[in-house]
Amino acid sequence: MKRLVEESPLLLLPTLAAKLGLNEAIVLQQLHFKLQQSPFKYGEYTWYHHTYTKWQNQFPFWSEKTISRVFLRLETDGIIVSTQEYNALKVNKTKWYRIDYDVLHAVLEDQLVFSRHAERPQPIQQIVGNVPDEPAPSELKELKKESIKKHNVDLVTEIIRYLNQKTNKEFRISNKASNRLINGRLREGYKLEDFKKVIDRKVSQWLTNPEMKAYLRPSTLFSPSNFENYLNETTPTQQRPSHTSYKPIVLDYSAGEEDY
Repeated sequence: MKRLVEESPLLLLPTLAAKLGLNEAIVLQQLHFKLQQSPFKYGEYTWYHHTYTKWQNQFPFWSEKTISRVFLRLETDGIIVSTQEYNALKVNKTKWYRIDYDVLHAVLEDQLVFSRHAERPQPIQQIVGNVPDEPAPSELKELKKESIKKHNVDLVTEIIRYLNQKTNKEFRISNKASNRLINGRLREGYKLEDFKKVIDRKVSQWLTNPEMKAYLRPSTLFSPSNFENYLNETTPTQQRPSHTSYKPIVLDYSAGEEDY
């Protein structure tokens, strides 16, 4: 198909636009495209750096203020991660960007599906008391949604508080990205004890490690690709065979030094 104007097009994915917003979907797809071409790798991630002025060259239909607002919204949700630590000079305020694909995938989950092992909500009668008349199907559906929502809010609150207590950090319970990740794992059937086990295990491994301590965060611990692996890690223990006996060492001081 011929283009109306000979220039590089911007892609718009309908699913992203429906979930994140039109502007956010355009920015995120463009950043994804740039990351595929970027040679800059720090740690385990690929980064792409740009100023808002340079971003405007790619999005000439927006002002710098609009572009900054879009990026900040995506950063607040944890979908885009930014830093300035890779600039050669401290006076350089250019931002480096990457996409947290685990958080993005959690945002795109839109089906509330319980696995066979997931904890079911309480019966409706227990929530609303004695109901003289059978509720309409639409009312029953809404009541069930409220029950699930309240149950998950309580669990998210306890999980974030437990993580803050163990890491001495201050992650916000209201953070949308953290909520999506935790709710995603709850829908897969994981329980509160599973979250605490993962937190305890990684805290014991990473808390005193300056490089790994930064990864004690919801986006790493509760991501779809990490959580199950962390939960099923085994800690190697060295056990002495019970049948092994050790004889005390006896030194013969009557022998000469050269005999040793």
